[in-house]
Amino acid sequence: MRFRLIAGVFFLVIGLTGCGSSPNNNVRSESALTATTAAEANANLGLGYMRQGNFSEALTKLKRALRQNPRLARAHHYIAELYNRLDEKELADKHYARALQLDPHDAAAQNNYGAFLCAQGRYDEAEPHFLAAVRNPLYTGRAETYENAALCASQAGDDTRAEKYLRSALELNPRLPNSLYRLAEINYQQQRYLPARAYLQRYEAVASPAAESLWLGFRIEKQNGNEAAAEEYARQLERSWPAYAPWRQYQKDGKL
Repeated sequence: MRFRLIAGVFFLVIGLTGCGSSPNNNVRSESALTATTAAEANANLGLGYMRQGNFSEALTKLKRALRQNPRLARAHHYIAELYNRLDEKELADKHYARALQLDPHDAAAQNNYGAFLCAQGRYDEAEPHFLAAVRNPLYTGRAETYENAALCASQAGDDTRAEKYLRSALELNPRLPNSLYRLAEINYQQQRYLPARAYLQRYEAVASPAAESLWLGFRIEKQNGNEAAAEEYARQLERSWPAYAPWRQYQKDGKL
């Protein structure tokens, strides 16, 4: 499982209409709106360049957006993502935190900050951000955020909590391959071989075979005493991934 980082492009049109009783007030209002509009545009451009892999231009646009509007939460979120990719962890942390200080209801930023913190081994700090994201019923990335919370819990050594989050992910989307595979794996590790088989079969219905899933299927069927099914997994492994290290090791010592 890998963290899913979620960041969408936002298009916001702001009308440049002035208000107030004097021409000077109108000028100041229009100037502020123009700066806000420019900041929004540069933030979107920065995100676009980042997605294209043009990090230098992305950084230029995002820095400009923040000069134009230092309180633009999305610009802080996007530049945090960029600094993370540039391995500038302190700057990334600073801008994630500022983005959420300005807009704590941004579920995508909550998810991404949680993923960032977990990748730094800051598991206890990460979980509240994932949970803040999934509390937003309008957030379309809730299932994937539960997967992130599960991965973080597993990395912290808490497979019980990971299993809970994976089940929550599947309640929202029963066809998530990562969640199905990880639940098959957890059930196998807990020696619950029949549920492990059920989850793996659901995984196989939505994902293409991989060396890891075939190896897991082989071990599950061995433990279930289904030699015919185990042999079929073995044939697929030998045909497609004969050099897969756990499979080669099993061929040498026969240990699952």
